[in-house]
Amino acid sequence: MTLDFKKQTLEDSDQLWKLLQNNRQQGCEFSVSNLILWSDFYHTEYAVFNDLLIIKQTDEDGSIRLSFPIAAREEQEEQEVFVQELEYFQEIGQAPVFGLITPAMFKRIDRWFPDRFQIEYHRDWADYIYDRAKLTTLSGKKLHGKRNHIKRFMEQHPEWRYESLTEENVAECIEMAKEWCRLNCCQEDDEKEEEAHLVNRALRNFRQLHMKGGILRIQEGIIAFTLGAAISDDTFDVSFEKAFSSIQGAYPMINQQFVLHELQDYVYVNREEDLGIEGLRKAKLSYYPAILLEKGIVRERLEG
Repeated sequence: MTLDFKKQTLEDSDQLWKLLQNNRQQGCEFSVSNLILWSDFYHTEYAVFNDLLIIKQTDEDGSIRLSFPIAAREEQEEQEVFVQELEYFQEIGQAPVFGLITPAMFKRIDRWFPDRFQIEYHRDWADYIYDRAKLTTLSGKKLHGKRNHIKRFMEQHPEWRYESLTEENVAECIEMAKEWCRLNCCQEDDEKEEEAHLVNRALRNFRQLHMKGGILRIQEGIIAFTLGAAISDDTFDVSFEKAFSSIQGAYPMINQQFVLHELQDYVYVNREEDLGIEGLRKAKLSYYPAILLEKGIVRERLEG
């Protein structure tokens, strides 16, 4: 039996949700919403083998990368499916290449096939994973500045309120996202425009994508929102977060309030990678992640 890959669509959301119930990985790629929303951008497809999930990415040159087997109950299951992946590469006549590989995954690969493979990590791909409790309280000297921003926001907007994303307020949230794009010149930046399209799609289909979101409102209307999905039982991924930067404290406020109201059942919050963007890296480091989850590409070692 070979691997049978297909493009993931909205219609696959429930199947992916069931498959990922046993997921113990923390990488942001392994939420239902990210797998579906980014499938066109990253040219990904999925296959299921022995009830484990495998993601295939096809690069512009036609070369293929496969993921580590996802959502196994035991290591033996992972090893069996990994061997099937090696056979797949042999069938298509390509040397094995695996992407989205964390140190824990590579440790297993190296144990199964000693010294056969090597890994190259990319710092720009590392996920920032935070302790949920610390994001709620923002306690400690290091996060003093975040608390000050929130305090100033509350003083300047005593009428503020937080709302969970629902069918009743999602249309207003979509309009806020459009205004954010206008202010941030999305049409002049291909990456911003692509993300804006994905945000719109995520908001319109948040229930089907198994996502939850939160909204920050003041007297003038919605000024911030966030949206994400579960990766595993203990880790939640924040996929999108938008706020009007002209309003002091809007970003730290929606960050804290979403965690406080929606994520108390989780231990960790994954706020994804920085993609090497200096300002984004600085912002993510300012919250002091509990884990900086490295990810790399695995290839066979070159002989000699």
